[in-house]
Amino acid sequence: MHTRAIFIPVGLVACLICVAVAQKPEPDKKPDESDKSKTPLQSFMHQKLDSSSKILEGLCQEDASLIKEGANELAELSKAELWNVLTDADYREHSREFRDNTARLSKAADEGDFDKAALRWFDVTISCMDCHEHVRADRKAAKK
Repeated sequence: MHTRAIFIPVGLVACLICVAVAQKPEPDKKPDESDKSKTPLQSFMHQKLDSSSKILEGLCQEDASLIKEGANELAELSKAELWNVLTDADYREHSREFRDNTARLSKAADEGDFDKAALRWFDVTISCMDCHEHVRADRKAAKK
C-alpha cells in the first residue's frame, strides 16, 4: 500500500477533528451569540477557520473550486494587518511559507489533482501550527 494512501485519510481525519474542536463553542456561551464578545483577533482567527473548513470540505467532496476559494481567502487574510502579530524575521518567514503553501494548494486545485491538493493542505496546516507555536513561545518569553 502506498504511504500516501495511508497518510491522506489519516490526515483528513486529523484535520476534521482539529476544525471541529476549534469551532466548538465555549461552554459558557450560547452558540447563537454574536461576534461582539470576541476580540478583533479572535474574529479574524475564526475567518481563517471558516476558510480552512472550505478547503477541507472541498477535499472531501473533490470540489476544486471550493478548495481554491478557501486557499485564496487564506492567502488574502495573510496580507491583513491583523495577521502581523509579531515583526521578527522568523514570523515573517512563517508568513511567507504559509502564503507559498496556499499558492501551491490553489495550483493543485486548478489542476484538479486532489491527491496533491491534500498534501498541499497538510503543508498549509503544518505552517499554521508552526507559526502558532512560534507566537506562543514568543508570548511566553515576553511574560518572563
